[in-house]
Amino acid sequence: MSPQFIHLETYARKPDKQGRTVAFVLAEAAREPWACYHVEQPRPPAVLHGVHPSEVRSKHDQRVASIRIQTSTGLRAVRQDQHTILTVVASFHREGRDYEGWERDTLKWLQVRYGVQLASVIRHTDESHPHLHAYVLPEDPDMRARRLHPGALAKDTALQNGATNRAGDAAYRAAMRDLQDTYWLEVCAALGIRRFGFSRRRMTRAEWHKEKVVRECGRAADAKLGEDMQRIKAAEAELAKWQQDLEQWRLQMMGDRDRIRKEAAQQTEALYRTRMEDLVQRHDEERALRVELQRRLEAFLPKAEADWLFPS
Repeated sequence: MSPQFIHLETYARKPDKQGRTVAFVLAEAAREPWACYHVEQPRPPAVLHGVHPSEVRSKHDQRVASIRIQTSTGLRAVRQDQHTILTVVASFHREGRDYEGWERDTLKWLQVRYGVQLASVIRHTDESHPHLHAYVLPEDPDMRARRLHPGALAKDTALQNGATNRAGDAAYRAAMRDLQDTYWLEVCAALGIRRFGFSRRRMTRAEWHKEKVVRECGRAADAKLGEDMQRIKAAEAELAKWQQDLEQWRLQMMGDRDRIRKEAAQQTEALYRTRMEDLVQRHDEERALRVELQRRLEAFLPKAEADWLFPS
């Protein structure tokens, strides 16, 4: 059997066949006593992203109450049976090994996939395995959560195009396999977690040996893929550091450029001022010398000749 990496569900305000509603799943996440009877010793969740589940409930209800949908007969409120929230559950089954890396990468995967629609991500540690719950509030005007569920969207699209219900179910399974593959490649492969497990089957010894070779090759391939993913992540981290260093160098060069321009302008202004002061001083000295020379000549020459030599 293949491991269940993540599980997606959508819920409405009206109870489904199991009696689950938006209010119930958020109360269960918040570990309210009436909604978590299946947990022997409930513990409060740890909020990793966004807000507490109780605040998600408030945001959800306010958003639903504010929406009016245009129909052929006019505006109407959101139906009670319309699915208005998407939940994602991711579980970790490695007995604590690599948990921090798995949680970090899963949280990043959720943030990239759902963006601003990701209202909350919490951690539960009061059951057999630690697991994360994510709650997504649709941003589209009608708040239709099934559009965020790849399997439900694939089935609805197939049925709208005239496919049979069986073909719609096949489209659902194919879309969910693609989602599991994507999550495994981006989160689990680097941790060495297998994409597919092994079920018990009756087989001959030759078949068993052949299966053993296949398993060993699969483990080797998974290990190689994990190493490659680690190298890619290391290269990405190094590239990010280079980009950060280059940005710092660029900012430093721009600062140096501005400083050099300012110093050059100051030096030019100082040189110009010094030069002008020198010229003014020389002009004043030459004028004083001229006046003194004129005074001395006037003492020896008639005034008419002095005026001719030094016209005013």
